[in-house]
Amino acid sequence: MHYYNDAPVDGNCTWGVGTLAHLGPCTQEELQRTVLPERVNAILETRVREAERVVKTIVTDHELTQAQFDAAVSFAYNSSNQNVRQALAPANNGDMRSVSQHMLRNIMITPRDRNGRPAGPPRVSQGLLNRRQRETAPFRQGAH
Repeated sequence: MHYYNDAPVDGNCTWGVGTLAHLGPCTQEELQRTVLPERVNAILETRVREAERVVKTIVTDHELTQAQFDAAVSFAYNSSNQNVRQALAPANNGDMRSVSQHMLRNIMITPRDRNGRPAGPPRVSQGLLNRRQRETAPFRQGAH
């Protein structure tokens, strides 16, 4: 595996399964860098466990289905703790429709320069929109 930019234009330098190396695009040197599968898997396992812990810490008063829990972990895996807390808090009241609505707000990316500084206005990421559609499906099914 190699480093890659997480969006076709002005993406952030990433490696493995969505592990952020730094804000802004990869250098040519980074794009040639190889990452061993063992390292990718170790980081993935650590980050998934942390995302599971975050979800369990936030959603304490309402049991999630396995599909909802898995989707919440996926959301937590690549979102800020503030966004995760805001999105998942309504689940404690069984308000899955609000969970879905909050999650769907997290679809914007900000282009960055090589130094990680904003290089343009935030824009909708089709990749994030697609991901959020998949993640919110278990919260939309049977939501009240």
